[in-house]
This record gives sequence, C-alpha cells and structure tokens, in this order.
Amino acid sequence: MKCIILAGGYATRLWPLTENKAKPLLHLKDRPLISHIVDQIPEDVEIIVSTNMAFEEDFKEWAKPYGSRIKIFVEDSGDDAGKKGALGATALVIEQENIKDDLMLIAGDNYFGFCMQDFLNRFEGNPLLAAYDIKDLNKAKKFGVVVQQDGKVKEFQEKPEEPKSTLVSTGCFLFPQKNLKDIIHHAKEHNDDLGGVFEYLKQEGEDIDVYRFDALWYDIGSFDAYMAANKELITHDVIEKEGVSQENNKLSGSVYLGPNVTVKNSTLENVIVLDNTTLDDVVIRNSVIDHDCQLKGIDLEGKMVRKESKIER
Repeated sequence: MKCIILAGGYATRLWPLTENKAKPLLHLKDRPLISHIVDQIPEDVEIIVSTNMAFEEDFKEWAKPYGSRIKIFVEDSGDDAGKKGALGATALVIEQENIKDDLMLIAGDNYFGFCMQDFLNRFEGNPLLAAYDIKDLNKAKKFGVVVQQDGKVKEFQEKPEEPKSTLVSTGCFLFPQKNLKDIIHHAKEHNDDLGGVFEYLKQEGEDIDVYRFDALWYDIGSFDAYMAANKELITHDVIEKEGVSQENNKLSGSVYLGPNVTVKNSTLENVIVLDNTTLDDVVIRNSVIDHDCQLKGIDLEGKMVRKESKIER
C-alpha cells in the first residue's frame, strides 16, 4: 500500500499565514498539521507528499526527520492559477510514480483524530471513505455528503444545495488498485473534483464502504477553523518551547509560545506565537502571531499577524 498526501493548494483564505507557507505546514498544537497525519500512518506504508514548486523546499526541510520514508513529489505549478487540482494531482502522482498498489489518499489540510490503523482495518477491498456527522445541513453543503446504508454509500452528493444527510466525507480515502484507472479517467475532465470520483464510481456500479468516526476532525479551511482546532488540541493549557522568556504576564485559554519567544507585561488569551517573536505590553486574544515579529503597546483581537511584522504604539 502507498499513501498520497495532497499538499499543493495555496490557501488564499488564510493569508497572510499561508502567503509563503503551505497550509499543511501551519502550526497545530505542537507541530505542523501534516505531521499529525504522518505520525498516525503505519511505518510500512510508503508516503508521497504531493506539492508544488512554490513550497518544494519547505516540504523537503520538514521531511528530513522522517528520512527515506517520505518522498516529496513536485507538480510543475508555481502559483494558484497553474495548479493541477486535487484529483488532477492525484492522477499525476499515480501515473508518474507508476503506482500499482492499493492507495490511501489524504487531504493534507485536515486534522483526523481517529486511529489510522482502525481505518485501514476497515478496508475490505472496496473503495473506502472516512465520514463524520457534522450535524448541520447548512454546514454539510460545503462538503461531500454521504447517504449511508448498512456501512456502504447508498448515495454521494458533492457539495449539494440540498443535502440528504449530515454525514460528510472528510478527505481520507482508500482505493483498491483496481480503481486507480478510474481516478485517472475521471481526472481528465474533473481535475479539481476529488469527491466527484465517488459519484462516478457509484454510477459505475462500485460498492463504496464507509468508515464512520466520532473523534475530532477539522477541515482547516478558514481562520476560525484553524483557531478552533488549536484551542481544542491545546486544551486550555500553555505550551512553551525551548528558549521562551516570560515576565509579568497573564496567560489564559490555549496558548502556544514557540522557540525563543519573549513575552513581558502582556495579556494573552487563546494565542499562537511562533518562533523568535517579542511581545511587550500587549493584549492579544484569539490571534496568531507569525515568526520574527516585534509587537509593543497594542491590543489585538481575532488577527493573523504576518511574519517579521514590527508594530508599536
């Protein structure tokens, strides 16, 4: 079995945090989002991370601790206009890497709280998707909707105007080797329609199995989702990395202080502060401060501060 992690999007809705950083490399709790995925995948599964030329070097640097276990596949796009699309990128990897195995396919901008081994154990030779009950029909409109019967997909709706279920597909799939040709075929006309391949497979008479889970799941598609995921995983704690210096502060909620962060005379609530940043006499709530910033004498609420920003009042 092989695993492709899709990490080629440009995530413009999360700028400036993703202006020069791939979304799967965003910091989540205590490490990059994609590391939460990789650390769950059994070691005997070969992992291919599919990205683009803009983020190639960042992913190669991130992958170094994993050694030869991870291969970085780079598609020939350097901006959002030239990207292949999720399904197109998958088909490209399958063809160029000559994949002939069963394939796990994972969206690299999702957090999955379930056990990946349990997901793999559910595989019985049919296409398999992981599904989560979002419990809201309006929210379900943004996802692939699964109508389930006896553990199988009865109907699949890709981002429907009128969802028939609140059970949604979560960006974690398993395809048997026999269906790789279907991915390649469907991608030729629908290169960015990852969920649509399941509609196609249903039309072709394929049985599709469902792995339904209740553990935490976040699709990190917005600032609110990103902050909610960090808040949930940090769980009203303060995480301090090496080199943190603190003096006369009030910290509450879920707070992360990255390496070599300095904080003094400040109030922080539900805040992520990345490497080598200095905060002095600030009040910051529900915000992300990127690396190498210097902030003094300001109040912030619900903001994303670009890396290397210097703001003083």
